[in-house]
Amino acid sequence: MDKFGKSQPVTRLEDRRFLTGGGRYIDDIAPEGALTAVFVRSELAHGTIGSVDLDDVRAMPGVRLAMAADDLAAMGVSYEMTGELVDNHDGSQGADVKRPLLARGKVRFVGDPIAVIVAESRAQAKDAAEAVFADIEELPAKVDIGPGGATLHDEAPDNLAFDWAKGDAAAVDAALAQAMHVVTTRIVDNRIIVNSMEPRGCYAEWDGTRLHLAFGGQGVWGTKDELVECFGLEPDNVRVTNPDVGGGFGMKGMDYPEYFVVAAAAKALGQPVHWMSERTEAMLTDNGGRDLVSDTTLGFDADMKLVAYKVDTVCNLGAYNSGYAQPIQSDLFAKVAMGVYD
Repeated sequence: MDKFGKSQPVTRLEDRRFLTGGGRYIDDIAPEGALTAVFVRSELAHGTIGSVDLDDVRAMPGVRLAMAADDLAAMGVSYEMTGELVDNHDGSQGADVKRPLLARGKVRFVGDPIAVIVAESRAQAKDAAEAVFADIEELPAKVDIGPGGATLHDEAPDNLAFDWAKGDAAAVDAALAQAMHVVTTRIVDNRIIVNSMEPRGCYAEWDGTRLHLAFGGQGVWGTKDELVECFGLEPDNVRVTNPDVGGGFGMKGMDYPEYFVVAAAAKALGQPVHWMSERTEAMLTDNGGRDLVSDTTLGFDADMKLVAYKVDTVCNLGAYNSGYAQPIQSDLFAKVAMGVYD
């Protein structure tokens, strides 16, 4: 016990505040008088958007703003979210699929945001959201894990996001051929949702020069960089904060379209705008985890010591690249697959 952090207990300082109701989460600190945002979401897994009619909705009580993708573009906001990419085994790059902030042209999953309503109260925003008519022609849905089926993105032919490999395949095959014992198995790692105690949420403020976004997340710098790019602002004019967060578990470490749309609404109205996901929204739109099927082959020598292994995995990235999904399901998975086995 010669150095702090090595073989020494670290006393937690925050527990009393949390356990006695002193936590300060997004809903606790949203500015007084903030308007409320509610998102209109697709009820179809895949479809072509014909039109989104917001004219009547804009005249409903309390509604201050109603926007679809074309309205964002008219404001000069045409930002598209991207994810980290990996290299395919042939040296090409994984599918660079762009994600619009509000669905444009197509919807690609149940819960895909189509429009946003901003109103003086949550009840008024929800009433208006339920009155939105979106003309969507249904297309075949892609629900299995594997190539083929209805194409979701032109950038991902056959719905293949990446075909990644690591290691010396020839050497592994040679070692397996010489192994005294070979074991094969299929491991199904089911899809999971985080279901955090506090769902995702945010609020945004615009003072005419400077943008402030507060959101329940796991870091600020990446989000700040993206907001700078989205709105063409100087970095000094963008402030991003994380208050207390009611559970993240990696799911809140990535950015989501709602944060940018709420910021755009606050900027357009010159008034704070607040959004908090409902539980159903969270289950539909929070980034999931796992959801992969791995066929493993392990070779052992006469003393049952592992001499070689290979893993062929098919993973489900969902409708879009979500932040770090490609490297998580490839390079990171390869690094942790064997644990601490020697």
